[in-house]
Amino acid sequence: MEELITLKELLQQGRIPEAITLVEQMEEMSKDDKINNIIS
Repeated sequence: MEELITLKELLQQGRIPEAITLVEQMEEMSKDDKINNIIS
């Protein structure tokens, strides 16, 4: 949830490249979680 708040703040401040980086990091975390769920 903290990531979504940070993303909102970045977008409101017009810091688009940083927001995109954050989204990419969130996507990677989601993929890692799915892999961990499959393995366990």
